[in-house]
Amino acid sequence: MHVRLNHAPGRLPGPAATVIGLILLASLVWLAAVYHQLTQENIALQQQWQARQLALTASQQAGNKPPVVNQALAADMAEAQLQIVTPWLALLGDLEHAQQAHLYWLQLSPDAKRKQIRMTVLAQQRQQGWALVERLKKQPALVDVKLKASEATEVNGLRMTTLHVEAGWQF
Repeated sequence: MHVRLNHAPGRLPGPAATVIGLILLASLVWLAAVYHQLTQENIALQQQWQARQLALTASQQAGNKPPVVNQALAADMAEAQLQIVTPWLALLGDLEHAQQAHLYWLQLSPDAKRKQIRMTVLAQQRQQGWALVERLKKQPALVDVKLKASEATEVNGLRMTTLHVEAGWQF
């Protein structure tokens, strides 16, 4: 009885695979170095932030007044906060409830400071525009709805009515 082992001798990877492996290894080492550097910078920034927070709380506890702020910047910040606090989704939802077929909103101009919105609407018939004003008056969030102007216009050969409506909102 004769036993025959049929096994193939192992091969070393070719030059292309070796080059790709070395490139991947070098990339891994480089990424590890970048990660280490970013970690160190993050730790330094966290320490700076904590130091500033401690200084701020210490100055507030001591009764110091906050630093003087540019008045124009303070006004811009207050206006931005007012814009953020305004519930735009609820306001737009009320406007959508008043929407009807063959009415086209051309422009919505909200003014958060005065809590007022100006609308320009295009209607196929004048009565549709007046009905829109009545539906807007019935919306719970809108107050003081007024039809400011109405004019007949021609759009693509069709006679249409442009309405300029103004309303306030309460939230």
